[in-house]
Amino acid sequence: MTDPHHDGPSAFDELAADQEDRRRDADRSGRGRRRGERRRSNPLRTLLPALLVLAVVGALLAGGLYGYRWVTGNVQVAEQTPTDYPGPGTGEVVVTVEPGDTGADIASTLKENDVILSTGPFVTLFANTPEAGGISPGAYRLKKQMSSQDALDALMDPASVAGVRVAVPEGMRLTELLPFLAKETGIPVEDFETAVEDYRSLGIPENPANSAEGYLWPGRYDFPEDATAQDVLTTMAAQMQAQMENRGVTAEDQHRVLTIASIAEKEARTPEDYGRVARTIENRLEGVGEAGGHPMRLQLDSTVAYMTGKKEVSTTPADRARQSPYNTYQVDGLPIGPISNPGAATIDAVLDPPEGNWLYWVTVDTQTGETKFAATKSEHDKNVAEWRRRASERG
Repeated sequence: MTDPHHDGPSAFDELAADQEDRRRDADRSGRGRRRGERRRSNPLRTLLPALLVLAVVGALLAGGLYGYRWVTGNVQVAEQTPTDYPGPGTGEVVVTVEPGDTGADIASTLKENDVILSTGPFVTLFANTPEAGGISPGAYRLKKQMSSQDALDALMDPASVAGVRVAVPEGMRLTELLPFLAKETGIPVEDFETAVEDYRSLGIPENPANSAEGYLWPGRYDFPEDATAQDVLTTMAAQMQAQMENRGVTAEDQHRVLTIASIAEKEARTPEDYGRVARTIENRLEGVGEAGGHPMRLQLDSTVAYMTGKKEVSTTPADRARQSPYNTYQVDGLPIGPISNPGAATIDAVLDPPEGNWLYWVTVDTQTGETKFAATKSEHDKNVAEWRRRASERG
């Protein structure tokens, strides 16, 4: 037995305390080892994310490099496909621009003749060059394998015309036009006179005057070197028909429109007067205003001068008394047909004349062409008196 009064630890207590100390030492030792192990594993855990990032970046770089090489290869192939010749070209070829050809039409013709490599560059240049619209129908002497710019410049250069360039003025009669064409082209006038006799073979519609008068479009033409009189007149007749179609003039109205426009060419000198003359003719035919609904004879010196062959628009009482389908002093309505070849300005004036109730006009100054219009006979008489006074002053 132990002594209940003994204060010191017993052997049992000492043994228990010793075991407890050992257990605590072991725990501290184990925790120390685990902390050491954790400390040793931290570098790997730190490097692993960085390695993953480097791997991803490397893959992206490799893919980007491959993609770049693929795109570059394909782009280089496209850039190596030319769309235009470098120019300036070699050899010689004659190409023809037809009436009514657009920039795309001309480009197709040039490509077919190996003047240009493709149509795209030429069409773009044509659309962005206002002067290109002035290229006339006709034959042009060009080179093969030209650049689009060189080809366009050549078509706008008169020196490239492979043939004869003729500028036909408005208002010429056939008796003036045929000798003019003969002189400009070098073709005998007899050839023109023979060709115009069968006017329908030129593409001109049959008409009451049975004539080509008024049906040949004035303007600039480039005729081939080997063109015949038939070729020249056919080209001019085709252009007139194209202009009529472009303006919406029907076959039934064509003869009337050309007849009035041809009178305006001879009676007036300014675009404003073209329209006033056309309106006055319509007013007289319809009997407006002072005419009281009764059509009036036109009584035009220009139609009588055409009948007599005079160049001046002036007549005598004897001229006005002659019987002719062109004598508007003697026949009702319009003359049987045109009295000249009208141009764009007079035709447009006939199609869209200004509003007005005029029934008369007179050129009060034959030198300047000043013309006065009147709605009443009394006003017209005053204008005629002014014309006589000015004419007298000038002798």
